[in-house]
Amino acid sequence: MRGQRVAKWVVAVASIVAVTVGLGAIAQARNTVEPSAVIYVGPHPDDEFQYWSLFEDRADVYSVVVLLTRGEQTGFCSPEGLEAGWQPELEPAPEPLPEAQYSEACAEARVNSFVNYFVDMADSDATVPGRFAPVETSAPVPDPDGVVCRIDETDECLVSTTVDVYRDLDDRGALLVFDLGDGDLSEAEVAWALDSTIDTFVPQLVSDDVRIAGIVGSYSTPEGGYEGCFAYPHPDHIAIDDTLWATDFGAGFQAAATCATDPRRQLFDRVSDAATDAAFATEPIEGSTDEKRTGAHTANFGWLHGTYYPVARHGESELFHQDQQFWVRYW
Repeated sequence: MRGQRVAKWVVAVASIVAVTVGLGAIAQARNTVEPSAVIYVGPHPDDEFQYWSLFEDRADVYSVVVLLTRGEQTGFCSPEGLEAGWQPELEPAPEPLPEAQYSEACAEARVNSFVNYFVDMADSDATVPGRFAPVETSAPVPDPDGVVCRIDETDECLVSTTVDVYRDLDDRGALLVFDLGDGDLSEAEVAWALDSTIDTFVPQLVSDDVRIAGIVGSYSTPEGGYEGCFAYPHPDHIAIDDTLWATDFGAGFQAAATCATDPRRQLFDRVSDAATDAAFATEPIEGSTDEKRTGAHTANFGWLHGTYYPVARHGESELFHQDQQFWVRYW
């Protein structure tokens, strides 16, 4: 049973936090805890590398990836955006080809890119969930406070409380795809999705008596950013950061990716060279200055960028960076 696995992953986090913030006694007490699941939460279907240092090579936990929106607001789904972003000779086509911003085809294409990113990353890391059963759509999840409200082109409130579940056939984890509205994600929606994940989906995926080690969120900075780091005050990302910081979900530690100069920062980790190469690889094309996108990130998300998203090998000068910093709370 997963609940009986030795929690090397959590012990490692505890040790680093202990060194950083002086929690030696607490970390030592946690050495006997044997959790079996970790929740990773991000707003958009291309943010996953932002917490990858705490995700890769984790055979001792069941990884539950929570995607809160389907990325349907991106301008790269408009005809002119797709023409500017997708380069057919250099990267795969989005599937299906988006018809317009906010369209069903846009949301579907973005989710497919997200799923294929994990499929490709699993080729180089056997602990990554990447061999999925056919997607299953959950029954509507109760929303007693009526917090779910997606706003697209109009002011109409669209409500979707079902979740698409991609379960890994090798029992390494699962992807949970919510539909809470790209660009208008609220803290109440983040909390509702995490409560639903903790109370409903993790027990269904693992077992009723599953232990949850913690929750890890994606990268953000406040307005104005932090010195020396890529500024990213996206409101959807900030909603996750604010929710994880303010609300104790009673599911182990809570952490979110941040900047080295964030005064809350407590934890540093680094994505391995192998995983970074697997995500951001490109290959030169003979007789051309162009590069073929061969990495899981560069290939699957290349259509969402004028070229492809770069990665910072040191420091945090780009949105995606190998050196990763986190604040940690509720330990």
